[in-house]
Amino acid sequence: MADSLVLTGVKDVKKHTGTEMMLTRPKRGGDTHSLKEWWKTGSHKCYTECTVFNVTTADGTVKLVIDSSSGTNLRIDHDGAFNFIFYGYNEVSRAALFTDAFELIEHYVFPRISGGKIMTVTPAGGASRPSAGPPATSIGTVTVSGASSSTDGETETYSAGVSGDASGLTYAWSVTGDGVANGGTTGSSFDVDVSTGDATVTCVVSSSDAGVTDSPATGDIAVSIS
Repeated sequence: MADSLVLTGVKDVKKHTGTEMMLTRPKRGGDTHSLKEWWKTGSHKCYTECTVFNVTTADGTVKLVIDSSSGTNLRIDHDGAFNFIFYGYNEVSRAALFTDAFELIEHYVFPRISGGKIMTVTPAGGASRPSAGPPATSIGTVTVSGASSSTDGETETYSAGVSGDASGLTYAWSVTGDGVANGGTTGSSFDVDVSTGDATVTCVVSSSDAGVTDSPATGDIAVSIS
């Protein structure tokens, strides 16, 4: 999505085309917010009166701050990803982008000061824009395939498959009852030496995906041995 508006003075919004940028008013009352001068370093900062917009997308909320005055006239275009283009900047010298907790992400120096194009300044150690979390993935159903019946002394091979889309899978196999692991227990397949009785072969599958919703997941198969 995208949004565009024109700020006139410190509080009048015109030609607003969307809903992502919303003018906010200070809790103390009045039309402007009093913020420390973000373009200065050190502890000796004065306060400046600003217009503040909450800019909200599916990824979160940031605050776009305009060092405005009664003569300000400024068109702001938002691309839907917390990037901004400014047009027709009249009586405005600076702006800044903050997190929702007022941590400085970057700030903008307008031609009134820069003498040329709008400059974007990224401070050392600045905060990051909100971003979407990792995509959700799932392991889904773990299906253990192999013989469900066998005879004493046989070696059976079992394999694990998943129904989901998760990647970075790891496997942990075990067998209970009348069976003994024959070889490794961490591959996608597993060998079992069987003897007379019954056994259960189990595989626990885990995923390294950051957005996985069901890790670990377990599947098993019952084996009848004659």
